Amino acid sequence: MRVAYRHIRPIAVVYARSTGAYQAAANDAWERLNAWVNAHYVRRQVKRGFGLFHDNPRTTSPELLRYDACIELATAVDADPEAGIGRQTLSGGTYAVHVHVGAYERMGELLSQLHREWVPKQGLAVDYDRPFMTIHLNDPQMTREVHRRTELCIPVLPLRTALPAETTGELEDFALPQLRRVVGLK
Repeated sequence: MRVAYRHIRPIAVVYARSTGAYQAAANDAWERLNAWVNAHYVRRQVKRGFGLFHDNPRTTSPELLRYDACIELATAVDADPEAGIGRQTLSGGTYAVHVHVGAYERMGELLSQLHREWVPKQGLAVDYDRPFMTIHLNDPQMTREVHRRTELCIPVLPLRTALPAETTGELEDFALPQLRRVVGLK
């Protein structure tokens, strides 16, 4: 599994929220958001789509899971509360990102694998104050299933490690010899 680290800037989006088991909630939220996009003739202005998974399905009852289907538009568009469409700014930050190509059915399994296995092995911690996110790089209504590209994003923080107890001087006293050894300098 190829994973990269990336800092994602905060992004203003319009969104539709749905609750329930993630697969059903995602379908409902995207159907409502797509209907709104088509009714307002703004599909050509859609830059990217985002899916936000706010809750952990292992610790939250299925009926309480929150999912947001979001789109970034090229121009500012107001929220439409009557249609269930709101505006929000996605929090930025550092993410572990894996690009998935193909059907959406495996995304939940892949997000779980990134969360449980890959992130801890890299010395990172999951930032549970931000939602897990998918970034849809092409429009599923215009792209065949086998060609759909989606970035699976886990919010991460580096784990802090204490310096060895015998290090009492400045940080450079510890860091420079370590750095020299790693890069092969004497």
